Amino acid sequence: MKVGLRIAAAALVGGFALSACTGGSSTGSGEDPAATVKASAEAMGEVTGAHVLLTSDGQVPNLKAKRLEGDLSTKPAPAATGTVTLDMGSLGEATSKFVYVDGSLYSDVAEPGTFVNYGDGNSIYSVALVLDPERGLANLLKNFQDPKEQGSEAVDGVEATKISGTASSNDVMVMAGSRMGPQDEIQLPTTLWIAQDGSNHLLKAEMEPVQDATVTLELSEFGKQVTAEKPV
Repeated sequence: MKVGLRIAAAALVGGFALSACTGGSSTGSGEDPAATVKASAEAMGEVTGAHVLLTSDGQVPNLKAKRLEGDLSTKPAPAATGTVTLDMGSLGEATSKFVYVDGSLYSDVAEPGTFVNYGDGNSIYSVALVLDPERGLANLLKNFQDPKEQGSEAVDGVEATKISGTASSNDVMVMAGSRMGPQDEIQLPTTLWIAQDGSNHLLKAEMEPVQDATVTLELSEFGKQVTAEKPV
């Protein structure tokens, strides 16, 4: 294990980007897009577990996670397990496992198989926030602006209504796992894919936190429950 990677891993303590899943296009559902988004906000507020895939493209300020995939649930308490690929600067990218349990994030990014407690990770991204009805995706949907239907697409085999619009920069930055300095709130381009199967689940959200960069969240296996134990 290179000393440089150990040092870079140690520097992530207190700021680990975590706390932290398409197909052809067709005509849309024909429903009012604002009503579709509202229904999805209500549905996502009830979701307590899911499989999540986060990917980022481009340079997003303060976001170290290039890819995160795992299972998470919020009841009886937030818990998550999975893998994350981190941008380690000059050392390149490193992929590691993570476990979130009892309010703490553990990862073996410094040395495979050796898990270290990286704190709650809330300074950048909290895994619990994704499904938090007050601060997560449900909140982003609740505050979504200027919705316009862009047809239908399949996401992992599920037909979805594609809706473009804007979301609050505050909401986007929370869901993107990033953090920026104080500034006036603005609206940022965001595209949603909402299931047409009657569940109204949000299957995918693509956000543009800064110019020439995107963060995409994909969700599946809704209702999934996670059992996580503190790594030995």
